[in-house]
Amino acid sequence: MSPKINKRWVIKTVLLIGLSLTTSLLWENRKTANSNPLIPIAPVDNPPPNLLKPRKLKTPNSPSATPSPKPPEQPLVFAPPAQFRSQIVYKASINNSKVIALTFDDGPSPETVKILEVLHKHNAVATFFCLGANLREYPEIAKRVVQAGNAIGNHTWHHYSHNVTEKLASDEIDNTGVHIYRSTGAKSFLFRPPGGRLNNGLADYAKKKNYVVVMWSIDPKDFLQPPAAAIARSVLSQASTGAIVLLHDGGGNRQQTVEALSAIIPKLKQQGYRFVTVPQLLQMQAGQKQPIADQKSQ
Repeated sequence: MSPKINKRWVIKTVLLIGLSLTTSLLWENRKTANSNPLIPIAPVDNPPPNLLKPRKLKTPNSPSATPSPKPPEQPLVFAPPAQFRSQIVYKASINNSKVIALTFDDGPSPETVKILEVLHKHNAVATFFCLGANLREYPEIAKRVVQAGNAIGNHTWHHYSHNVTEKLASDEIDNTGVHIYRSTGAKSFLFRPPGGRLNNGLADYAKKKNYVVVMWSIDPKDFLQPPAAAIARSVLSQASTGAIVLLHDGGGNRQQTVEALSAIIPKLKQQGYRFVTVPQLLQMQAGQKQPIADQKSQ
């Protein structure tokens, strides 16, 4: 056999062997695929929630309703009934109850605290006519006066008794009113002129501003510091229903007034009197039934 023929034979033999091996491998792969189907995936016992349901989009919360603003607290006001505005009052006309009003001038001062203790001990109330200069110096004492259930009034800033212009009267009364409010949170339309002077311009300005000008019907002159027994005797001998008593809690040592008060209150209570503030006293008069003759004349 020639070398050329041998070479061709070798090539053919190699090609046949390769084709045979390829066919054999393809057949084996097909048999394996048919005998081994896909293995199913085992179910998950506790699948995460986000795999079961699509996530819901969060809707924004609706804005909460705006709370209604709280109404501003109304300040405490010490004012007389309308019929007493711009009037001068010395006592009240009360015909159906034994009541009396204690009043104190020229405070607040450390002496005021002693008087408050006596009033508290005997479950009594009073009306305090304060000086603006003292309100600025003792605002906490003024606050205690009102917190204890007493009324407060305007007694000007400096206690002037001489004639004043309307501008000065305005300064004296309006500035005191401001400090009444700052120290106690209350507004007052009760005015007492220093020294009881009604013609020096102060009372006229107060009436123009709708204050009631509160005078008095009993004056034991305790500002002169007489003995406590003399003060008590003067008040007890003049006591009557609707009376307004003038006393002092400022302007100096008021120990005699404090001692007299400790005798006045229990003795008047024994006589059937009740102690009220000036606004309460005037309200009682305003609430009384008018006599039939007066009603017919209207």
